[in-house]
Amino acid sequence: MKSKVLVIFAMLGAIVLLLSIAACSQTPVAQQSVPGAQGPAGPAGPPGPAGKPAPVPPGPGLKMEITKVEIPADNKPVVTFKLTDDKGNPVSPADLDANSLRFAIDKLVTDKATGLTSFENYIVTEVKGAAFTLNGAQVQPALATAKQAVQDFGGKLTQTDTGFTYVFTNTLPANIDKTATHVIGGQATRNTREFVANAVYSYVPTGGAPARREVVSTQACNQCHDPVAAHGGQRVETQVCVLCHTAQTIDPESGNTVDFKVMVHKLHNGSKLPSVAAGKKPYYIVGYRQTVADLSGSAWPQDVRNCTTCHQKGTQADNWKTAPSRAACGACHDGIDWETGKAKYAGGRNHSDVGPQKNDEDCKTCHVADSGKEFDESIVGAHVIPNASKQLRGVKFAIVGVSDTKPGQKPTVTFNIKDQAGKTIDPKDFSSLSLVLAGPTTDYAKMWSESLVISATISTKAKDAGSGNYTYTFDNAIPADAKGSYAVSMQGYINTQLKRADGKPVLGTDNKTPLVVRDVGFNPVFYFGVTDAKAVARRGVVDRESCNKCHKDIGNPAGLSIHGGSRMNTEFCVFCHNANNTDEARRPADKGTPESIEFDYLIHSIHKGEERGTPFTVYGFGNNPVDFSEVVYPGNLANCAKCHPQGANLLPLKKTLPQTVTQKGAVVSVTQPVTVVCSGCHATVSAKAHFALNTSNDKTEACAVCHGEGREFAVSKHK
Repeated sequence: MKSKVLVIFAMLGAIVLLLSIAACSQTPVAQQSVPGAQGPAGPAGPPGPAGKPAPVPPGPGLKMEITKVEIPADNKPVVTFKLTDDKGNPVSPADLDANSLRFAIDKLVTDKATGLTSFENYIVTEVKGAAFTLNGAQVQPALATAKQAVQDFGGKLTQTDTGFTYVFTNTLPANIDKTATHVIGGQATRNTREFVANAVYSYVPTGGAPARREVVSTQACNQCHDPVAAHGGQRVETQVCVLCHTAQTIDPESGNTVDFKVMVHKLHNGSKLPSVAAGKKPYYIVGYRQTVADLSGSAWPQDVRNCTTCHQKGTQADNWKTAPSRAACGACHDGIDWETGKAKYAGGRNHSDVGPQKNDEDCKTCHVADSGKEFDESIVGAHVIPNASKQLRGVKFAIVGVSDTKPGQKPTVTFNIKDQAGKTIDPKDFSSLSLVLAGPTTDYAKMWSESLVISATISTKAKDAGSGNYTYTFDNAIPADAKGSYAVSMQGYINTQLKRADGKPVLGTDNKTPLVVRDVGFNPVFYFGVTDAKAVARRGVVDRESCNKCHKDIGNPAGLSIHGGSRMNTEFCVFCHNANNTDEARRPADKGTPESIEFDYLIHSIHKGEERGTPFTVYGFGNNPVDFSEVVYPGNLANCAKCHPQGANLLPLKKTLPQTVTQKGAVVSVTQPVTVVCSGCHATVSAKAHFALNTSNDKTEACAVCHGEGREFAVSKHK
């Protein structure tokens, strides 16, 4: 019995051994050779399938590309699209912010009577109006309900070999016109809207080339907006914006349309709208969570008649003059009652001479695109800015040279003045004409301005030097202790009255008094050595062409008027707006400490506007306060390169003089150079404490230790 047990255990042991060999072997037990000498190696097997490369985690950025759109039998659009980071690596929908993936679909329609085109969104919903707060008071909605064009979201999402497909939750109408151009706009965000992507795709369901409608391009908007970003930063392309901002969409709280052409015209002209100027009602829109956007105080940073600032680079950019409509034109000219043809407000425009306008069919009859005349009923003619009129002579200043430039001497300036045809203009023709001296160019400390005009018709201080040149010798001498280089410039204008195409005078804003226009000249700057063997120009800190991206023609009333239009060159502005100048001469004695008007501090404070920690108010001509606390900068304030040439804003600064504020001859404050520049924007209590902590008792600033290039908090890293 014991031997049977041993045999059974022996047999079990052999079985376990065989099973162990089989488990470790690549071949079944039945195919194993009898133990013995090692046989020759068999032939190598075919290579296995290549493994999939490990997915690359997405890097910064987000891009969306719509590659195909289909409208199947169930009329639920199917969108095929791709998502990548800035380097082309795939981005998964799981990486996106919740509910940020959305699509809109519109049809492009053409009005048969007028030829005007517009978008019509297929997805329109009914929204209820709700009470909201306006200027501290509870206000009931203007409408109980209103329709709004919206986007589709939450649809079925499927991954494909090339990207993704999205199936709309909404169903399009059964009778859609599949021969019309359809436009699909998509949006997505990730990293809590740090990265945003918009995409647009146009197609004709039955085939053929789609039409394109682009009246305003994103590129044009981004001249100022740096970049344009609406709805919390989710909409960054105008071609996506217009798909919901159609004539279908009404804000129930205010009762105002948010049709793109109406809304954008109004918000850029808010403070000058006839309705607002007449005090009838503010222009506002109530948005998400009953947030009120009161646009009645909005001001465009140039003349609103510069239509081509925005209407450029788009396929239909000329629509502003070739496709007039009551909606587009009436957005700015909202004082016209189209039903009666009369003005809604006293002193406003009217159509009483042609009567009511029930539709847009006759707009082009009176308002042709361009008649070639100024100040007539053509659209181009009606939008002529007086200061840009062809009737002006066109003043062109030129400084030929400066002599007697040593310390203690009175410099003599040789200059000439031409019109746009190249003909010499006599200085006596000017209503105002001055030469301005400033120095030193390392950092202007003082300036002297001397008028060449003795009376309204005679300018005898300028002497005829022949060949179209004139000379003027300053009454003030260059300081005896002056060093380095100095600069001289000119400013002036000729008062001019303009005529309409019918020969009548152009009237002012009161529609009664003939308008007087200043024909101004650009301010040339001429540098000369005082003790320097060769003149050294002042450092270039601001690029005027950068200013003009928003201001069209900075200083000129045809762009943004400054001092009545006589100062247009930023290189000249710093003559007066130096480290030692304040508004004391125009600030009433009971209005507190004078405010510095140093250029860097002034401009930073103005552009920071409503976001500045401390309100900024300067007293100007007429002893009137100018409050900049409501200024809204339309771009990214951290993007210093928007205004500054490369490197001009980086530490260490080349600026040398501290900002000195005096009152009645006594020093009120002295602020060190770097603090001056930064405190224009950073004006909170904590920022001021930070400046103080990093400035030693001997007035040495330690700013570059942390904010210099290569440091952890370098200015170039400012975002």
